[in-house]
Amino acid sequence: MSASEELRIVGKSVERVDARLKATGEVRFCADLTLPAMLHAKVKRSHLPHARILRIDFSKAAKIPGVKGIITGKADAPYKHGIGIADEYFLARDVVRMVGEPVAAVAAERLDIAEEALEKINNQEVSLVFLD
Repeated sequence: MSASEELRIVGKSVERVDARLKATGEVRFCADLTLPAMLHAKVKRSHLPHARILRIDFSKAAKIPGVKGIITGKADAPYKHGIGIADEYFLARDVVRMVGEPVAAVAAERLDIAEEALEKINNQEVSLVFLD
């Protein structure tokens, strides 16, 4: 490639191929897709910065029609993840160390059902004890 060919693009504005679709809202993202028998997931997160998880009772949430599964870190997700954070669990197991740390996940037939189940866990069935 000659120097003159290289400078056709370098230093000049180039319109992205998908710019118009994104600007008009026509482009479809992964979050816009729905598939047959697809489940929707929501994550219950800690509201405390540092706390011990005493119990997560999701029995009321599990009884909601359309809820297909609920998992917790200690019982169902003993997996660590990440690059640079490979020592963190996908879901907190015994202790939460920050506000927003995931403690449970719900899968349901529809997003509104997953949200309803999450509220049952949020408001009534999670016991966290604040640690100094």
